[in-house]
Amino acid sequence: MFTFSPRDRVFDFRYFPPLIAMAREEGVDVASLLRDTQIPESALWEENYKVCVLQLEALMLNIVELCRPGIALDYGTRLNLSAFGIVGYAALSSPTARDALSIANQYMPIVLPLLDIRIEEKQGQTFIVLEMTYPVKAEVEKALLEAALASLYTMAKFVLLDKMPTVKLEVKHNLASYHQAFVDQPKLQLRGGREYNRIIIPSDVLDEPLPLANHGSFNMSVKQCDELMEQLPEMDRSLSTGIQRRLLHFKGVSHPSQEDIAKELFMSVRTLHRLLKREGTSFREISNETITLRARHMLEQDTLSISQIAQELGYSDAANFTRAFRTQTGMAPSEYRQSMS
Repeated sequence: MFTFSPRDRVFDFRYFPPLIAMAREEGVDVASLLRDTQIPESALWEENYKVCVLQLEALMLNIVELCRPGIALDYGTRLNLSAFGIVGYAALSSPTARDALSIANQYMPIVLPLLDIRIEEKQGQTFIVLEMTYPVKAEVEKALLEAALASLYTMAKFVLLDKMPTVKLEVKHNLASYHQAFVDQPKLQLRGGREYNRIIIPSDVLDEPLPLANHGSFNMSVKQCDELMEQLPEMDRSLSTGIQRRLLHFKGVSHPSQEDIAKELFMSVRTLHRLLKREGTSFREISNETITLRARHMLEQDTLSISQIAQELGYSDAANFTRAFRTQTGMAPSEYRQSMS
């Protein structure tokens, strides 16, 4: 059973009850969908309920396991701009599609901090690249990215109307039979086995004025979005989260030390310690949580031995790794790997 600290509960749950409702329509009961998530059924009706990444991952694993393939893709097609609250209204009232895209890029942390949008333009085309900001299991990543890409395509149709060009959707994973119904939609090309998860759209169409453009509504909505960004939970605004992301995505040989992080942030170790203490944590706690998260995902892949994982994570031997992992999770690495099989 996983544990989490209050600062981990950062994802707005209100976008997921509709997906659960779709699963229920297909005969899957709520208890099964919420199994091992530590999410109470009452959260389906609570307006501001928050979940952590492990709870969201557990929920999506249940949905992937219990529901038909492609349900996340269909769910994405139901997520039009109006589903995203004030961020959606800001996009709808934007002067142009380019402005609406900028809104989606800038305020994605309000909707789902787990996803990051990167926008590139070259040779007359705009590439909207989606990436995960936090490591989750491959099947969960696939489902979330498919829902996001389908939603972006649906939004493009809604705002561009008769100006809608042919849009290309590319995903890293290979296509399956359930993709065919989605591919059959007009002005859409879907390709699998690609280098990125992204949408490709002609750049010139982005400068088309939007039918619901309204200067006053746009400015008011953007102001509210800025206020929400300031109120975001700790994951996207805290020093501790920034450090955790740095550690999660570190590609070097030795794990960054507290001194390394302080130097990168242009502060003393003493100042770093003081600021983290203000957030109710410490560098050691963040480092242990991060290493445990990386260990979980390595153990789930079943490609490395426990000794190899210990070495990869910087432990002197498997015994020290086992001791640390048991302290964090309550079970040995071998027990955790067996529970995942």
